[in-house]
Amino acid sequence: MIKLIRPASVIAGLLCAVVVGAQPALPVPFSVATERAELAGTEVKVDVYRPYDAEGEGVAVLAHGFSRDRTHDRDLGRDLAQAGIVAIAPDLPNVVDYWGSGDVMLDMVRLLERGAFGLPPTPRARIVLIGTSAGAVGTVIAASKLPGLGGWIGLDPVDRWGVAARAAAKLTTPAVVLLGDASVCNLFGSGRSIAQAASTLVRSERIRGASHCDFEGPTDNFCRTVCGKSPRGMDRIVRSETVIAALDMLRGSADDSPAPASP
Repeated sequence: MIKLIRPASVIAGLLCAVVVGAQPALPVPFSVATERAELAGTEVKVDVYRPYDAEGEGVAVLAHGFSRDRTHDRDLGRDLAQAGIVAIAPDLPNVVDYWGSGDVMLDMVRLLERGAFGLPPTPRARIVLIGTSAGAVGTVIAASKLPGLGGWIGLDPVDRWGVAARAAAKLTTPAVVLLGDASVCNLFGSGRSIAQAASTLVRSERIRGASHCDFEGPTDNFCRTVCGKSPRGMDRIVRSETVIAALDMLRGSADDSPAPASP
């Protein structure tokens, strides 16, 4: 059952940040709303980053990593919104339950297809799923069950048991995988196996110098201590590459032909 629940709070206004890459020359003004929705049988909070032109580029649904929540998708949500993409960031009830997270993503897509969060019904082709670390596993499971989806983007995905690789092999939608430097936090680059398994891979790129922490935002000192630090500004590079990939997918300009994963 999927149910949209009355918004809990709304924060509206212009939020300013600089986004580099192939986005509009000037940031798009947007609002942020925190709502509640019932997804896969659980009521969760959902942050909605909505450009004032909410029918612009499309919708990106974000999935946070292990032991995190939707607030760690804040920086990416803002950058996507400033590029004209509606960003939807839910709390995942149990991110270690990959299949449960996949069900949350499936329900979210179906909710958006019907119309939700003040948005008109969104065709599946105008929706992309973006997952970080363990959140990438749930999103790729969902993407493998959603033919016609706009695309799937994995941000330094962690695949402990090969679950994501098996799901990636079933994808029929464009896929992009962005990787950080190998560390204990990404199981020493386990995302490569996901990229290699995806038959619809558009691009796989290791962002040299990027820590696992650069794929969430904001991050914290605990993450930097465990996963490693990186040069200043690497997080902005990661977000820029993510926004560019999402725009390409939603605009239909990505090359859908399979491509080998980079080392």
